[in-house]
Amino acid sequence: MGRIRILVVIALAAAAMAVPVARADAATSVITITQNHLLRNGLPWVPRGVQIVGLVAPDGALSGKYVAAHQQFGFAELQAAVAAHADLVRFQVSEFGIDPQGPLYSQAYVDEVANAVQTARGLGLAVIVSLQAQPPAGEPSRCPLPDAGAERAWQSLSAMFAGDGDVMFELYNEPGVAATPAGWIQWRVGGEIIYPGGSCQAVGMQTLINEIRTQARSNVIIVPGLKGQQSLGGRLRLVDPANRGDPQLAYGVHYPSLSRDAPFWDKTFGTASASVPVIVTEWDGNSTTNCVPNTPQAAPLLLDYLATKQIGVVGFAFDLPGTIVADSSYTPTSLSGFACGVPGGGPGQVLFGDFAAEAQAGDGTQPDPTPAWILSAGQLSRFQLAAQATSAHFFNTPRTFVTGASSATLGQLGMSSAVPTTSFADESKLAAAVTAGRLAPGTAAVVYAAGATPATPFAQQRDPAHYYALAAQVAHEHDLLFIAAPQLSLVSALAPGTTADGVDRAFLRLGVARSSAHDADAFEVPAQPTQDDASAFASFVSAASRQASRSHAAIELLAGLNAGSSGPAALRTAPTPNSMFNAFLGTRLTVTGYGFSGSATAATTQGLAFLRRLQRLDS
Repeated sequence: MGRIRILVVIALAAAAMAVPVARADAATSVITITQNHLLRNGLPWVPRGVQIVGLVAPDGALSGKYVAAHQQFGFAELQAAVAAHADLVRFQVSEFGIDPQGPLYSQAYVDEVANAVQTARGLGLAVIVSLQAQPPAGEPSRCPLPDAGAERAWQSLSAMFAGDGDVMFELYNEPGVAATPAGWIQWRVGGEIIYPGGSCQAVGMQTLINEIRTQARSNVIIVPGLKGQQSLGGRLRLVDPANRGDPQLAYGVHYPSLSRDAPFWDKTFGTASASVPVIVTEWDGNSTTNCVPNTPQAAPLLLDYLATKQIGVVGFAFDLPGTIVADSSYTPTSLSGFACGVPGGGPGQVLFGDFAAEAQAGDGTQPDPTPAWILSAGQLSRFQLAAQATSAHFFNTPRTFVTGASSATLGQLGMSSAVPTTSFADESKLAAAVTAGRLAPGTAAVVYAAGATPATPFAQQRDPAHYYALAAQVAHEHDLLFIAAPQLSLVSALAPGTTADGVDRAFLRLGVARSSAHDADAFEVPAQPTQDDASAFASFVSAASRQASRSHAAIELLAGLNAGSSGPAALRTAPTPNSMFNAFLGTRLTVTGYGFSGSATAATTQGLAFLRRLQRLDS
């Protein structure tokens, strides 16, 4: 797949922490939530996280591989995580060691957890504190949902970190309850649970939230899904009593299935991400633990999917060799030669390659994801030749789809993190190429851009809903992301006689956005003809985006921008960097990306001027 394959090898001697035990200092930054977006210092944030398991239980209760993880943990390990472009660390901590009435309670352990969080924060890392009650946490059995011990543990933890807005609270690791209506009721309000080996009285997630808010009014709380934290489908509404208008509640999922594809991910968590913040707080795909044979193909596709949804991911685990790292010097694992049952294979290079690309796309101090982009290989090549640094800043990320490029082509351009994509104007040609395996090597996404042109058969022009559904089906059957990009010219086939100034209204009236987006992973609004009028551009993009998102709540929304003087025939005036920038400003909160079009020379010159204005806006 097309992304940076960076080998991050960091050999640092482990060092014992010498940080005094204390309540965390006031935060140097703060994580908040607005609608479905995580923000850090008020800017959009997609976490790049790693797991630390060495603190999962008090020292004397650790067993197996967790003993070595604990022995290695320290300042140097967290430095290595920062060097690997992580900006968040998730600490697993034991309910039984934190709960003052717990069987493993230890003040020394509580102090160790406080020190670890404070040290991570001192390195600029955001932190998730995740409460664990599974066997690695020191006791052989647990309640499938939080119980009174978890409640007492959170009373302690929330008081400890209430002053630090960069510490998030993950309520309970991997609830062992099915994602059924009855399960979601127990998840929210608690009650008696009978499980193999015993029974328990569960405390509802709403109760935990209410109690945390008596001490920590603003820390983001991460609520786990059900079915081992793999599903948010069917979840019930929770209330944040301290922030009723804009709940500071995110939702955590684990291990999205690598044997399934985008429609299944939508169902289990992707659709939810359109209305609430979602984080994949634990993920791995190694060759020994629950191995999936097609991991080398599926893992990059999943990470591309998460990038399009702006869902952060926490790799499991930075201190467990054979997962995302190969050894105790944090060498990333590789998918090269991957085979189930053969130790050592894993997605570390892919994951940390994405982290590096995403960090590069930020401003160097504050994570701030750049827009998604769709552009041709020729456009990218011209941008790269004219301004290499600017091009890398915007386009060398897993949120850039490059049509007509193979993974080798992108590697030669120094844009290996971008996604190789193939574009079609004819659904039958798309289906034939996909099923016959005739796509460029490394292709991870396909675009269907139907229009009223000779390239699109008339039957497809007259029934775009049917053919967009077929195109999406074949793309998903072959583990490809599908981008719907219907052209405005379809109006001439669907409503002959429409005047030029009525095409935009007809496109909306005919529901083209709604029908073409229904099964797509991303949708591009063909807004270029209105680009010279920022108000008209924003109005059309907003209306078409609403249609698309109502049809498919989890869809990624992009808007077409024309950078070249030739442009679409309907373009009223020649595009300029100013008109592009104004169009961007008017839609940056509606869509998360843009598609470039235009003639070669003008598109390069004006496109670069526009991109440089965006860079200045970032800084």
